[in-house]
Amino acid sequence: MHFGLNMQCDYIQGKTEQDAFNDVFAQVDLAEAVGMNGVWIAERHFASSEAGQPSIASSPIVLSTAIAARTQRLRVGTGVYVLPLNHPVRIAEEVATLDFVSQGRFDLGVGRSGFTTAYEGYGYDYGESRERLQECLDVLVKAWTQERFSHQGKYFQFDNVCVTPKPLQQPHPPIYMAATTSESFPIAGRMRRNLVVGVRRTSVGQVKESVRVYRETWREAGHLGSGDVTLRLPVYVAETQAEAHAVPEASALKYYRRLSES
Repeated sequence: MHFGLNMQCDYIQGKTEQDAFNDVFAQVDLAEAVGMNGVWIAERHFASSEAGQPSIASSPIVLSTAIAARTQRLRVGTGVYVLPLNHPVRIAEEVATLDFVSQGRFDLGVGRSGFTTAYEGYGYDYGESRERLQECLDVLVKAWTQERFSHQGKYFQFDNVCVTPKPLQQPHPPIYMAATTSESFPIAGRMRRNLVVGVRRTSVGQVKESVRVYRETWREAGHLGSGDVTLRLPVYVAETQAEAHAVPEASALKYYRRLSES
C-alpha cells in the first residue's frame, strides 16, 4: 500500500506566494520524516487570489525536481501533469532528466484536467484534449524506448528524433492516467495504464464499479496483472474532530463550488 500526499499547492488568502512555497516544502520534509511513501504535485493554471483559488502549482515538473533534490526516500509524482497543454518531446526530456535527479523515484501521473479555464487561457480547444492526451502518450513512449523515433500524428510530426537523456527507470517511469468519466476507465485498462482516481463528483461505490470495469477491460485486453490504482481522498488532520471540521470548512466549500462551476 502506498500512502502519499496529493498536493494542489493552494494557499490561504492573505498569505504570500513565498509563504505558499515554504508551506509546500515544509509538508514535503514532514512527509519524508514521518515515513510517508510519496508526494504527488498537481498542475494548476490561472489559479489566482483574484479568482478565489490561489495556487502555485503551474509548473509541476519544476516543483517535483526541487522536491526530488531535497529528499532521499520519497517517491515524487505528478498528480496530474496536463499533457494536452504541453509539448510531448519537451515533456520527454524534462521527465527523463527528473528521473535522474530523483534517482529513479519519479512517477508520471497524466490527465487532461476537468478545468476548461486552463485550455481557454492557453488558447487550446478542450474538445481536442482526449486526442491530444493519447497522442502525447504515444510520443512519450516512443521517445523513451527508441534510440531515434519518427511520428506522424494529427497534432505532432517528428522525423528521426533522438531524445536524450533516456529515463533512468526502464523502460520509463511508471505512467498513471487520471480517470474521472466513465469512458476513461476502460480506455486506461485497454492501454495498460496505472490509474489515478479521485472522489470529487462521485461516490465511493461508483468509483468501485468504475475500477471493476477498468480491471475487467485490462484482462480482456490480454494484459498481465491487474493495474495499480491510486485513490485520492480529501483528508484534514487536526487535534480534535471539531477543529478538523471547522478549519478546512471554508476552503472545502469553495473548492466544491468551483467544481460545480467548471
